Amino acid sequence: MEKLHLLRLVSRPLRLLGFFLGLAILPSLFYTSWDQALANANSPAKTNRANQLQAQGREAFLLGDFARAAVLWQDATDSYRNANMVTEEINALILLADAYQALGQHPRALEVLHQAEKFTENIQDNKELLAIINVGQGSVSFSLGNKDKAKKYYEQSIEWAKATDKMAIEAVCRNNLGNILTIEQEYGEALDSYDISIKLARSTGNKVLTVNAMINAAKTAVQWNSPNDIKKYLKPALRQTRKLEDCYEKAYGLAALGRIAHEMSIKGSATASDRWRLFAFHALTEASETANRLGDLRAKSYSLGYLARLYEDEKRYDDALRLTHQAIFIAQQVNAPEILYLWQWQIGRLLKTKGKIEEALVSYRDALKNLETVRQDLSVACRVANINFREQDGRLYMELADLLLKRADSQTDSKKVQTTLREVRDTVDHLRAAELRDYFQDQCVTALQKKETQIEGLQVITRQTAAIYPIIFPERLELLLELPDGSISQFVVNVTSKELKREADNFRKKLEKQPPVNGYQAPAQKLYEWLIKPLQDELTAYKIDTLVFVPDGSLRTIPMAALYDGSHFLITQYAVAIMPSRLSLVAATSETRKKWQPLLGGRTDFDGNRNSLPKVADELADIKKIYGGTLLLDEDFTIQNMEQKLKHDPYTIVHLATHGEFQSDMSKSYLLTYDGKLTMDDLERLVGLVRFRDIPVDLLTLSACQTAAGDDRAALGLAGIAVKSGAQSAIATLWSVNDEATSILIPEFYKNLKNLKMSKAEALRQAQLKMLTYEQYKHPGYWSAFLLTGSWL
Repeated sequence: MEKLHLLRLVSRPLRLLGFFLGLAILPSLFYTSWDQALANANSPAKTNRANQLQAQGREAFLLGDFARAAVLWQDATDSYRNANMVTEEINALILLADAYQALGQHPRALEVLHQAEKFTENIQDNKELLAIINVGQGSVSFSLGNKDKAKKYYEQSIEWAKATDKMAIEAVCRNNLGNILTIEQEYGEALDSYDISIKLARSTGNKVLTVNAMINAAKTAVQWNSPNDIKKYLKPALRQTRKLEDCYEKAYGLAALGRIAHEMSIKGSATASDRWRLFAFHALTEASETANRLGDLRAKSYSLGYLARLYEDEKRYDDALRLTHQAIFIAQQVNAPEILYLWQWQIGRLLKTKGKIEEALVSYRDALKNLETVRQDLSVACRVANINFREQDGRLYMELADLLLKRADSQTDSKKVQTTLREVRDTVDHLRAAELRDYFQDQCVTALQKKETQIEGLQVITRQTAAIYPIIFPERLELLLELPDGSISQFVVNVTSKELKREADNFRKKLEKQPPVNGYQAPAQKLYEWLIKPLQDELTAYKIDTLVFVPDGSLRTIPMAALYDGSHFLITQYAVAIMPSRLSLVAATSETRKKWQPLLGGRTDFDGNRNSLPKVADELADIKKIYGGTLLLDEDFTIQNMEQKLKHDPYTIVHLATHGEFQSDMSKSYLLTYDGKLTMDDLERLVGLVRFRDIPVDLLTLSACQTAAGDDRAALGLAGIAVKSGAQSAIATLWSVNDEATSILIPEFYKNLKNLKMSKAEALRQAQLKMLTYEQYKHPGYWSAFLLTGSWL
């Protein structure tokens, strides 16, 4: 199910994310009506102007006008401050923070809550207020992706709420904890938490929280595939939601229930599917009618759009088109790209189904433009909800690419074919770049490189380089080959994504076994036949000597250098480099290498189960003999020492020989220094110290890191490390390679780079070829794990 925009002004992002994701709704919605929680606190006199402003703000908030609520609550806050009414000012600040969070302004909400917390120091009996503030801080932390921190806030609030016998506050916290437990797939515990929330909310008369906790529980039951729990929560939730007075929670609650029932109709048997579709139809229709009465255009657009989705599944395409067009018109009225792209995408699918390819392409392109404007915020939503961006909105890019490729197949004009294939390349490139930014949780991660290069064709760089773009679809593999003259060729390979992944995983597992084993040849040969053989004639005709792969999915996890034609490895024919996306391409010149000065850091001994790396000392000493530079070994290899060196000296190589891991979650990826873990953000900060000098870091080498086999997201992080760090190029390993083999290959690579006519890709190739001359290191498990990413020159 789709994610919706999380950080857009004048939207209801936090409410919508949960309703339409396949997740429990996010916490901000269930601060209850804060009227309920704050009624038990110190309420000022109703005649006070500030109190009137506060009441008007609550009315606006309940109607979904969060921007107006924020203005009114800010005015109320100022009035209380002028009257020196501290407790009342704190209450108003709490409300103001909730409005900011509803608007998606999470850092601002956190700032307001910190201010409120500071004011509680002047109040003797402040546990109740602190509990409420903690709920807000937990909600913001959750929205920013820090679930552990959010949990701590909620648990502390529950303690304080129990101490002051404030069930309304505990009810909110129990619901919010249920949301986190659902995302962590602790479904049984989540339902227990929701049950407590429902019980407490009922006892305090909070109908809105009761309903929404029931909806969350129903969604969790569906995810858990628990029929008894689905029966317990889903239909009762609909009955209770219908009883609410018209408010935005009712409109979105009905829409959420409609989406849940639609999901059930897809999973169920034919008879059950009909019942669930009828449930969904009624819920979505009532949501639309409620939104109409409220004048809530966003809720109206969502309801109509998802009702159209229901018709689409029933193959009632004309009805689906009519309703989707209405949803688009309303979304345009309120300038909501976070809604608009969903319905433009839906129109594209419907038109494609009806065979109207050119019209469908227009809708897909429009959808992609609007998605790009809100993609940053959706990326945040993905992180909060542990959702893979590729599996959700990435489908839009892939569907557009698929449609364009089919169009190219039918075109006869070669110029038009080239135009179409370039659009395919650019579409998948934008997806690759989006995945990279999503992985590193950094929306500017490719901005510097794009600004620096502006490269339109590979011929600008070298006339003997070709770029290969594998595009993986469920039933086929498409290969785009970009040649030095700027032309693009298309090749279709009849292999399913499952077959491709199976062989890639098998290949990788055979290669990384220690000690190395045979058995890698069969998958290596299959992959060669799928990825290289179809291109061979073109590669020969253009006398290509360097292949730059922009890999996708499971292909990110394997070393292309070790592909095998039955007699020879790919590396014997071509130098090989990896780019996470063409949009992250970085130009470099051999002039930089004349001034190379390395900062060398490494660690030889490790605690726990990690193997020692005694040859690291030799590896670093050999590089120092070639280029000079500074060596930080073992106890000198600390983050502080690295920072001091990079601040004051113009290093152009940063070479780190130590254990490290790239994981699916970037925040858990690291390198081990002597004094702790160097995170990817730390690495970016350190390399960034020289980024804007005349000669920035040209090469970052990580010679003992690893990714998990089959984890293409972790491999994406490794492939993107040059882009993230700001280095021109990076060399890193897919798995932790034999220490002695590394101490031979890496110095050989650096020796080769002394030849300024030799590219980095060719220098690595020659070092790998030398390994083939050693009987004990011929196995590709010793040499193929080294990947060159970024500039290969």
